[in-house]
Amino acid sequence: MLDSRPMSVSERLRDLRTQAGLTKTALAKPKYTVSYVSQIEAGRRSPSAQALAFFASRLAVTPHFLATGVPEDIEDHLQYELERVRAELRAGRPDKVSSILEKLLPQAERYELVEIVGPALVVKGELLLLQDRVLDAIDTFELALEGELTESEQAKATMGLARAYRTTGDLQYAAGVVEAFMSRKDRGPLTPAIAADLESVLVSIYFERGDVTRAERSARRALEAASKGSDLEVMAEVYWNASRVLAEQRRWEEALEYATRARVLSEEIEDFRSVARLHNAYAFICLEKDPPRLEDADHHLTAAEELLTKHGSKTDLAYLYTERSRLALMEGHPEDSLAFAEKALELAGSDELEAARCLFLMGRALTEAGRREWAREALERAAKSFGLRGARQQEAACWRELGKLALIDGDPDRAIQSLLAGLDALDPSRSRA
Repeated sequence: MLDSRPMSVSERLRDLRTQAGLTKTALAKPKYTVSYVSQIEAGRRSPSAQALAFFASRLAVTPHFLATGVPEDIEDHLQYELERVRAELRAGRPDKVSSILEKLLPQAERYELVEIVGPALVVKGELLLLQDRVLDAIDTFELALEGELTESEQAKATMGLARAYRTTGDLQYAAGVVEAFMSRKDRGPLTPAIAADLESVLVSIYFERGDVTRAERSARRALEAASKGSDLEVMAEVYWNASRVLAEQRRWEEALEYATRARVLSEEIEDFRSVARLHNAYAFICLEKDPPRLEDADHHLTAAEELLTKHGSKTDLAYLYTERSRLALMEGHPEDSLAFAEKALELAGSDELEAARCLFLMGRALTEAGRREWAREALERAAKSFGLRGARQQEAACWRELGKLALIDGDPDRAIQSLLAGLDALDPSRSRA
């Protein structure tokens, strides 16, 4: 096993002297004795500030490096690299992030710069999540939380961990991670920006598990907190969640207004991935409107696809093709809808909830195409997946479609069974959430 113990001044002095090819006599003269150098290297004496400066000059290093082993400018350099990593990730350039992190993290760990190691692990977790390496992301976020982090970085790691568990479909644990962090008694009140960010994460999780009331409450709290002071990135996320709540309440124009605010802010900070996802969100709202705005939805999906091919992840593209599938279905093109849903399913990776949504759309498209046996199989798989993850409303939607299929087949008993299963899915007492 390698010795991970940090090198002492005595060891560093001996190591640097040996590397420089100097004897103890050559290092000591003309100011100090060989005995003095020997005692320092043996760990029996600590060098004075004057001695450190003298020996450092002979060894072509700084006194700070000789005393600590940390290059004088390394902390500033790595802090700059860390900010660069965050900017690249925000701009949707994960390939550049990987190469920078490969150098940044080992250096920060080598010099025990804990104030950089923790935040770098958080960024690494975000990158792994973007690369669909969800289990690795969970391990990395948890490792970051075990170390020394500021409250802001703890919040980021907590949010990343919640998003990762949400991707695996464990909505109950995902919500619990954030709720536990927010209810901790061992610190003061959260800053408005952190509170707004955490509430925004909860909005998404609550929506997934069909808890619209809690989603609305979290969205209101996020807006209130953000109004007291947040950066543009947080404000964009808060506005997007407000638009989701308004869309759920069928207040379409207000929903689009908040989505527009979110997009403008994302464009201002050049967060192209978020801009693309917001175009996708626009399309969702356009398709939900009554009557639906199909041409507008198509326009926004085209804009989203152009950006996501450069700045998005496979999962982002899966969301895009899911909306493409919905659009094709509403346009009366079930075969196109099926193709888009299958494409989305291929890209969904470990995002179990998105995979279930793809199966749901495949079932609807197969129903429209008259391939009812395959439709039933897809919808039953989707219902089972939603049910396992506590996504109650989405499970109920599957049973509703299965009931329609049963009526088409002239099987009223099965239709009633499906109706009852849908009602059972909406019963909060049996939900995992």
